[in-house]
Amino acid sequence: MPTPQLQEAAGTDVGKDWRWVAGLGALVLAGCPSACITEESSRPFHLTGQVGSHGADFAAALYQTTGVRMEPRNRIRWANNGAVFDVMVEEIGRARASINIVMFIWRPGRASDRMLEALGERAAKGVTCRVLVDPMGSGPFEKEVKPKLEAAGCEAHMFRPLPADENLARNHRKILVVDGKVAITGGLAIQDEWLGEARNEQEWRDTNVRVQGPVVSQLQQAFAENWQESTGELLPLTDFPTLTQAQPGLDEAGKGWAGFVSSTANPEVTRAERLTQLMVKAAKKRLWISQAYFTPNDALMQLLVERAKAGVDVRVLAPGDKNDQRAITILQRQTYDTLLAAGVRLWEYQPSMMHAKTMLVDDRLVLVGSINYDALSFNLLEEGSLVLEDVEAARQLEAIFLEDLTKAREVQAERAER
Repeated sequence: MPTPQLQEAAGTDVGKDWRWVAGLGALVLAGCPSACITEESSRPFHLTGQVGSHGADFAAALYQTTGVRMEPRNRIRWANNGAVFDVMVEEIGRARASINIVMFIWRPGRASDRMLEALGERAAKGVTCRVLVDPMGSGPFEKEVKPKLEAAGCEAHMFRPLPADENLARNHRKILVVDGKVAITGGLAIQDEWLGEARNEQEWRDTNVRVQGPVVSQLQQAFAENWQESTGELLPLTDFPTLTQAQPGLDEAGKGWAGFVSSTANPEVTRAERLTQLMVKAAKKRLWISQAYFTPNDALMQLLVERAKAGVDVRVLAPGDKNDQRAITILQRQTYDTLLAAGVRLWEYQPSMMHAKTMLVDDRLVLVGSINYDALSFNLLEEGSLVLEDVEAARQLEAIFLEDLTKAREVQAERAER
């Protein structure tokens, strides 16, 4: 199966290398599902039993499943589509100690130029700027962007540089952390398709958040482990301020409990797959999913069907014909008959590529991050998603989802096969 992250890289210098073309061809010929992308990952994982959808029950389930503890007093601000660059530049401009960034895609263009200017200004003021990007997703970065960052006073590195690390275990995380106090994450990339308002094929639709509160230390840790692998360096203590103490603006407005689940390659089962199944199992009334690459494996398909048959309002929003990879659209549509028969409602986004990766569970549980429903995310990639329990955030995501549906076409049973 051709996987989205490899396909996203197809336009880069690395993506054109015959070795990666050969790898893509092998996956296509194998028709490999998530459970068999590596020879070792042959044992399917299927979460069973009851899962609480909020409070201590969900927090305990998340901790058992991923090792992540929910932290109190966090708040988020949505930063969708091109607005995420306004938010990133704003937060970078406020940095006093450090700016840490890990990105799968960073390519030259207007979006890159905005980031370069903002980072250069802070580096000139003595702020430490660290940037880590994946070479498969960011082919031109090393020659065209990295020298400019270094000239501006930033430290920039490639994660598992090519051709030395020629493997599919790439870094798909999208994280920016400022002073260890504020973070931005979601499905974003530093590329011009993420500018604009998703009005056409040149402006992709994506969902991101700015988060403030104790959970930021978990996003910082995710960056730190990747930075340590790439450089051997530990971050200074100042990059981990004490976030559990009261902060201005958090005691009243920020009451959400949150955890950031980072995932890495595992031959048996990753945290990315565990988390996805946990969120589905937690749904008792509603499960609304926006998913850029909707190619669920057998276990996830069974859970979606199970939830729908149990009376949960299961809705899936995925890309339509305006998908960056036609092969994914074909595979996505092969799931429709089974899901429709179970009562799942399906929509295809029409104006542009729909790249968001979010889940809304019942009335208070929200997920936003980088995890796709595909073999690489569930087995090999460095991933990360924010889980937040907050009624207001859930209401806001509900409004975002319903607005997206006004620009989408619902799939009917008679036209599920195309």
